[in-house]
Amino acid sequence: MDKSYMKFTQFHMDILNELDNENGVVRSPYFIEGCYVVYSIKNGCLTLWIFQDKIDKYLSIPTYYICVSPKDKIKGEGHQLDCMILPLLDNCMEANLRDYIDMVLDYLCLRQWAEVQMGKVSSIVKKYIKKNKKTLTVTEQGLDYYLFDSKWYTEVCNDECFQVSGHFRLQPYGDGTRRLIWINEFTKKGYHRKATIDKVKDGEILLT
Repeated sequence: MDKSYMKFTQFHMDILNELDNENGVVRSPYFIEGCYVVYSIKNGCLTLWIFQDKIDKYLSIPTYYICVSPKDKIKGEGHQLDCMILPLLDNCMEANLRDYIDMVLDYLCLRQWAEVQMGKVSSIVKKYIKKNKKTLTVTEQGLDYYLFDSKWYTEVCNDECFQVSGHFRLQPYGDGTRRLIWINEFTKKGYHRKATIDKVKDGEILLT
């Protein structure tokens, strides 16, 4: 979705009108780790609550309340959004609150109008029950949610060679640290990427 950043600004008014009365939750790898957004759309206005998982051990706590209303259909730079931002916790600072707004609006546009792949994921909830002075662990079916993934059903095979330019990489080490290393330019002899749904089934990816 980074390629779509600021590309759909002319559609913001349209998407909010079309999805009036919708509510939902969005997680994204582009958000701060442990963060998710609860959104609500009403009368052309987008309301966001920013939540953080890691502030409290047992609760997700809202850190910001944001109310957004687009004022024009200008594409890209110059697009006007009326924003009201209220911090809900003392001494809570985040530098890129606008990213949450843009990413949620881009997600809604792509999900509604583009040919995308949605993977349904079923969650499991663990409950601890005390019985006869013993604690039993019981698993129950949790909520279902949908993963917005352009490669959910797509398997990629490329048998042709291609050049990979030099680049930096954070290399993991066995002691748990990561170090910045430089990878020289090289020729890659094709690659194969399994569809995400197959990676989940084979246990290569754990969805939580």
